[in-house]
Amino acid sequence: MRDQNNEYISALKLEDFKILLKEFDIEMDEETQRMVLSIIKNNQFALVHDQYQFIIENYIKKLTSEFTCQKVVVLLNNYFKPLLKV
Repeated sequence: MRDQNNEYISALKLEDFKILLKEFDIEMDEETQRMVLSIIKNNQFALVHDQYQFIIENYIKKLTSEFTCQKVVVLLNNYFKPLLKV
């Protein structure tokens, strides 16, 4: 099941990611959305292991703001992380 979830995240389309962003009330321009999605897809290990999640947070904070980054962290912890820990 975990491998299927990894594949799901790796194959996640921007359109579906935009839906998640709306559900979590996260606003950012489309280029930033693409970059954040790419960060999530390419750093699944860091999502699973708490001691590395700060790396993702730092990348996102540089792309957005502290406020938006914290909202994205909620998305990561409540949507993506549970998928990867199955």
